Amino acid sequence: MTTAHGTEGAVPGQRPVELLLAGPGRLLIRPLGPPAGPAPGEVVVRVDRVGLCGSDYRLYQGTYGGPCAYPLRFGHEWAGEVVAAGPGAGRLLGRTVTGDCSRWCGRCDRCRTDRNLCRSIEKFGLTTDGFSSRYVHVPARYLYPDPHGLPPDLLALTELFAVALRGLRKAPAPAAAPVLVIGAGPLGLAVRLLATSTYPASRVHLLESDRRKVETLARRVPGLVWHAPEETPAPGGTPDASAPPGYPLVVDCAGAGESLNTALRLTEPGSTVVYFGLQRTTGVRCDLLTTKGLTVLGSVGGTGAFPEAMRFLSRHVEEARLLLTHRYPAHQAAEALRADAGSRIKTQLLFDH
Repeated sequence: MTTAHGTEGAVPGQRPVELLLAGPGRLLIRPLGPPAGPAPGEVVVRVDRVGLCGSDYRLYQGTYGGPCAYPLRFGHEWAGEVVAAGPGAGRLLGRTVTGDCSRWCGRCDRCRTDRNLCRSIEKFGLTTDGFSSRYVHVPARYLYPDPHGLPPDLLALTELFAVALRGLRKAPAPAAAPVLVIGAGPLGLAVRLLATSTYPASRVHLLESDRRKVETLARRVPGLVWHAPEETPAPGGTPDASAPPGYPLVVDCAGAGESLNTALRLTEPGSTVVYFGLQRTTGVRCDLLTTKGLTVLGSVGGTGAFPEAMRFLSRHVEEARLLLTHRYPAHQAAEALRADAGSRIKTQLLFDH
């Protein structure tokens, strides 16, 4: 069966499968045979689940703003178990693992300082095949064994929290003033949870324009504080009447439309904006950037922060699990990719069903 936004191939039931994006709106489900043996330095991972990132939805829709390539297996937020190991990778055999989104070379000058900025960088699930498959061959150097015994659903959140953690590390720590996070999707909620724990003297405010998402979050995540000094309080949210005219730190996790200009407008003079977006064109308010003497820091990738992200998740199990709202068996991936954005936070595809 083939439709404009559908699935090609037979529904495979319990058979091992891989999911391939052949192009925008074209998802193929292909049965897998037994995996071949791994090469030296490589392992075979039996993938348990893959989390859907905003980039996965945009790849499916054909609207992703960063480098990408079709056809490919999507998925860079995942958890699984190493079931075979080639020479030099035996230490990982039988371990539960997750892995980098960045496929860095480890040899260039940039890799010596920040492997997320490798001169020959590739991105699993974006520019090269990712993990939307029951079995994946992957070089062992991109994997992180879990020393904390995290359940697969939380382990698959590691990449998300590593990305959020690296972004926060770039900014100077605020004092006691509130931090503003723009965009209450999974990344924004991860930043909020990390910032609340990292800066205990500060409150963290969320700014979200999608009222359906606000209503979903109000039901799902207790204790959210919304930035709403100029409008009616968000349904179910708590506005902070003491919200300052400018924040010492604004983290833009929306990365769309006018979100960056909103960040520049709401940041106090001399302060910092951390920006995660991949929008190719935007009319930036350079007058605000200059007259307020602001610093804008872009952040990409989570390489270097995975062990810390795992430790954080092991200590905040219940709070992190609140981000998980939807689970689909792998053969229902097209349905998951088309699900209403306002009703979900983080969706995971299960490859063991």
